[in-house]
Amino acid sequence: MGMAEHSSTSSICDEDDSTKSQQNDLKTQQGESFNYDDILEHVGQLGQYQLRTFLWLCVPAFFPGMVVMSYTFTGAVPDYRCFVEGCDADYSVSSESNHFFTPWLNNTIPWKEDNTPDQCNRYNYTWTNLEECQQPNAPTDPTMIVGCDHWIYDTSLFQSTIVTEFDLTCENEWKETLASSVYMFGMLIGAATLGNIADRIGRKLAFSVNVVLLATLTTGLAFSPNFITFCVLRFLCGVTAIGHFLILFVWGVEAVGKKYRVMCGFIYQCVFTVGCAVLGLVAFYIRDWKNLQLVISVPMFALVSLYWVVPESIRWLIAKKRYSEARLLILQAAKMNKKNVPDHLIFVEKEKSDDTGGRDHEGEPVSGSVSKGESIQDVFHSKVLLKRFAIMFLAWIAAVMGYYGITFAATNLSDDFFLNYERAMQVSNLAVEIPAYISGIFLVDKLGRRPTLSGGLIASGVACLITGLVPEDPPAIRITFSMLGKLFISCVMATVYSYTSDLFPTSARSAAVGLCSTFGRVGGILAPIIATAGRKIDPALPFIVFAGVNLSVGLLCLLLPETNKTTLPDTVEEAEEMEK
Repeated sequence: MGMAEHSSTSSICDEDDSTKSQQNDLKTQQGESFNYDDILEHVGQLGQYQLRTFLWLCVPAFFPGMVVMSYTFTGAVPDYRCFVEGCDADYSVSSESNHFFTPWLNNTIPWKEDNTPDQCNRYNYTWTNLEECQQPNAPTDPTMIVGCDHWIYDTSLFQSTIVTEFDLTCENEWKETLASSVYMFGMLIGAATLGNIADRIGRKLAFSVNVVLLATLTTGLAFSPNFITFCVLRFLCGVTAIGHFLILFVWGVEAVGKKYRVMCGFIYQCVFTVGCAVLGLVAFYIRDWKNLQLVISVPMFALVSLYWVVPESIRWLIAKKRYSEARLLILQAAKMNKKNVPDHLIFVEKEKSDDTGGRDHEGEPVSGSVSKGESIQDVFHSKVLLKRFAIMFLAWIAAVMGYYGITFAATNLSDDFFLNYERAMQVSNLAVEIPAYISGIFLVDKLGRRPTLSGGLIASGVACLITGLVPEDPPAIRITFSMLGKLFISCVMATVYSYTSDLFPTSARSAAVGLCSTFGRVGGILAPIIATAGRKIDPALPFIVFAGVNLSVGLLCLLLPETNKTTLPDTVEEAEEMEK
């Protein structure tokens, strides 16, 4: 009996050990379930499924650049002078050929020292007909001057702008700058809020709602009945325009594997830049601000169709523990890419599903609530990620300030407005930005994110420092080094988007990129102020400021962890472990 009992007990123990071993093996496999980077190793990091998503999102990436730079033309300030009753046949003169400069101006309007007519005053005399205005010895008294109440605009360059539409002249000319400022403030608000919304409701829904709002608001600008309405719409356009690019950028980068993340991010930046350049060509042929606004905005309504074309971010679905939807899209990707996914990678054990309210024992979806997972608030509770945020805030300020600061300086290459804009864009795009983005793809891959960001800021700072210290004559030296500064800062601008998305978890990635971009808008606001100070104080001042900021922030970025060839973190814990 004793021998039989011992044999039976031994057999039971062996069976228990075998069962435990099988359970451990199963748990090992199940522990890898829904790891998107592991899944991509089987599905393909840039297969037909991912490439389709990436290329479709290149289409909306074209429009933010046009929206941002459109005010260069719609808000341009043309030459203007007083409307002289009795001499000017028609106040509007919009349907007639331009007659801004006429022979009788010397008789009716005082002239300034720079040999241009006074824009805000005229002689206080009543003219009855055109012949009287043209008399050689017309009665004029320099002491009898009165302010204008109507204006005539030079239509040789612009048929109309918001300045001509709302008479933003003389003491009201500051309102033209206000309309630009409220847009930048809107971008600041949008970057801080819309990224968080995309993290909560999904990339797909957030983008679709946002693009409808953006298209509606930009179209509405053309029908603004007054300046206040125009400013309100401009503010809201700023909110939605920055959200438009941030959402699509994160959406596209999350779709591909780690090997192609940087390349995709840089290409989106290239498409953005091309949009800015194309705007100049479109504006050259469309000189009426309302028609130009409509040409830019109306096509954006077609982007709503992407809701039915581009799938939701699988990485976001997994982060939100919406496994049934993620599983379906993973199987679609595998089928389109002609690949197979091991069952254990899209299987969730019952214990795991019970916590997230969504699976039965075979890994299939069951009814129940869906866990919302972590959010941006959880990121703020981490000291490691807070330090990372602080450094990236400064990096974004330096990048955006330098990028726009040098771009504003480039628009002084010519006296002709449209040639000026086109040359600035051509020099910036063809000789600087696009080469910077292309070379940046290889630098980030070979050197890493941290050396590219830090080195780019330091190199740009050195170039700006030389620009500010060398003599003004010959100007070619300053132009050359300023363009070198733009070259390096353009590479930084593209890197900072991809690097930021690498440093923070999926559950708060859009919000993190949005918050960092918000601080970047501070640099965008400061850039024209610093540039204006340079014109009034010393032309070298802006470059010295840019150099100091870029050099100091570039050194600070060396404290960031390297993310090259690493998987995107899905949780706060995984993001913190990057420090190791």
